[in-house]
Amino acid sequence: MRLRISALLAVLGVVMATTTTGPAAAAAPIPVQVLSLTDLHGYLSESENLTIAGPSGTQQVGGAAYLKAHLDQLRAGKPNSFLIGSGDQFSGWPDYTQAFANEPTIEVTNALGMDFDVAGNHEFDREFPFLRRMQTGACYGKPGFDSCFKDSTGRNFHGTDYAYHAANIVDRRTRRPVLPPYWIARAGSQRIGFIGLGFPGTPTETLSIDGSGLEFQGVVDAANRAAAELKAKGVNAIVVSMHEGGQQGGLYDECKNPTGPIFDAARAMSPDIDVILGGHWHTAFNCMIPDPNGVPRPVLEASNHGRVLGEVNLSLDPATGEVIRSATTATNHAVTKDVTPDPKLQKIVKYWMDKWTVRQAQPLAKLDRDLDFATTAESRTGNLVADLYKAEADGDLALVPADLGVDVIAAGLKAGPVTYGEAWPVAGISPITTLAMKGSTVEAVLEQQWIPPAYGCSRLSALATSANFRYTYDLGRPVGDRIDPAKVLINGRPLQLDKTYRVTTSAAMPLHGAQYGYPGFQQYTKLTRAPKMGQEVFLNYLRTHPLLKAPSLGRVTAIPGTPPPADGPFGPLNLLPQNEMTATATSQGSPAYAAPGAIDGNCATMWHSNWSPHAPLPQYITLDLKTPRAIEALVYTPRQDADVPNGRISSYDVQTSVDGVTFTSVTKGSWDGSIDAKIARFPAATTARFVRLVGLAGGADYAAATELNIALAPGS
Repeated sequence: MRLRISALLAVLGVVMATTTTGPAAAAAPIPVQVLSLTDLHGYLSESENLTIAGPSGTQQVGGAAYLKAHLDQLRAGKPNSFLIGSGDQFSGWPDYTQAFANEPTIEVTNALGMDFDVAGNHEFDREFPFLRRMQTGACYGKPGFDSCFKDSTGRNFHGTDYAYHAANIVDRRTRRPVLPPYWIARAGSQRIGFIGLGFPGTPTETLSIDGSGLEFQGVVDAANRAAAELKAKGVNAIVVSMHEGGQQGGLYDECKNPTGPIFDAARAMSPDIDVILGGHWHTAFNCMIPDPNGVPRPVLEASNHGRVLGEVNLSLDPATGEVIRSATTATNHAVTKDVTPDPKLQKIVKYWMDKWTVRQAQPLAKLDRDLDFATTAESRTGNLVADLYKAEADGDLALVPADLGVDVIAAGLKAGPVTYGEAWPVAGISPITTLAMKGSTVEAVLEQQWIPPAYGCSRLSALATSANFRYTYDLGRPVGDRIDPAKVLINGRPLQLDKTYRVTTSAAMPLHGAQYGYPGFQQYTKLTRAPKMGQEVFLNYLRTHPLLKAPSLGRVTAIPGTPPPADGPFGPLNLLPQNEMTATATSQGSPAYAAPGAIDGNCATMWHSNWSPHAPLPQYITLDLKTPRAIEALVYTPRQDADVPNGRISSYDVQTSVDGVTFTSVTKGSWDGSIDAKIARFPAATTARFVRLVGLAGGADYAAATELNIALAPGS
């Protein structure tokens, strides 16, 4: 009987073995969830009033506590889940993060469970060692004032719980990546590799890498090299996270007419790469783009400021670790406020917001008199900032633009006690930089303080100077001929046109001088970056000078006079004052790029059509002249930053109307892609109250205008 039972059990064993090892019992695919966060920029508070256009209209979104709540929902029941950054999480603009050396952002990203991030351009806002410090927790400056603050748990800042990666940022000497090119993680019985790629245009966005020995390589070759290394190590599931992006014409989870460098790269990157996550452009899209073998793979960007979370779900073959492409799904999720915010994250954010409130009341110094400020003339604030720039960088002289706003100089101070909060906005976060410039270039920069009328903008004297630099200008001379080099003195000696000087200024000038109307600042032979930003130097100066004496005036002398009339390249034009017009547009990129920016006389502002979501051309801007007028022409000043052609209108239609309802085309044509002002002349006897400029074609399928002016008909 025992034999029969044993035989029966043996037979059953064979049957069971056959049943459990057959095709129907093959091991199930390994699920992997990849969550994407990019360009947070320190926007942590629920009160930022962030929105995004959704299927049912505008949605209120954002806030670290809501971000964590959505993450928890998406991660639930998914053990192989990874939160992957695409750069620019810190070094943002909210005061409550910037004032504490971006440490609040790192406490939050740690609490969110960030697994991996990429070195974007803003990670280099200071210098490469500063990125190292954000990972290690090292202090700089005065601990407790400049860095190393107590976090919400009472601990000292300890840096990130994750690493930064970039396969395409290499040491020029060794040709090796200066950050880990990739990270390999375990997913069940298999592994998955995450490749990081920095923004290749970082050298044009920040000066912190100038002279650092770093090279920013193209993303495709770097990604393919890293993917080949991962494959050689037996890693067959590969995700790329890059600080580069693109745009599309749909909502945040759509993909309509996608364009931009991330899509070009996606079509060229190795087929071994299964997912591509983007950033930098502050746009949102969810696309499936064919790889070089024609097999679709997801390409996502998750907006900015914590408004969107990207999600990609993969299935890995348990035997090979390969991604089963046909099972891949991807979704962009709006970080809506219809969920319960995470209380831990709320506590962290509240801690830093409260800390910022307290810090604003912290006394710093006492002023003997007002630090007045002006954007069009010499001021005591400008003089003090220029002196601090020169002292920090030890240049031969300092020339600091006073009309660029929050990045450089934005405000003055009243006499008496000065608190941290009052001093905070005076000097901006733009880095201090010294340029080697010929004396003739220095003279040209001084002449650029006045802009010819045909340029479409206006400016009076707006450069703050260090105490050892004095000059005289003659308002009776034509624009471009108001400076006599003999009356420009450096340490009491006249400016020598053929001598090279070390000129200390804001980093904004060598980067974007042409955009701001100072192209001379981009004509230098050597650049030296000071390790500190203007704001940091200013605040520490007040901290170490509790009884502060305001500098005197008298560095700039104006000879009064009336300049001869200037016709400009279009001949004599009788321009309607811009304050007699209003402007509206079909779309705008943000409130900072609204239509009124095109009629404010300021070359540093502009109207720009919407980019998130992308509003495809045609787009138009309409001027209301308030009353019917006889008009001769429209003068168009395109976007001025020479390196960014986006929005420069190349094909146009100008339409007019007397009632604002019915518009008639009066002139069509094309303009070149330069930054020079353009003109569209109207037929004789054109009378209208409304003038509309329609951008039919433009850089990157956008429309933009730095300035618009209306020329009235002769005799009007």
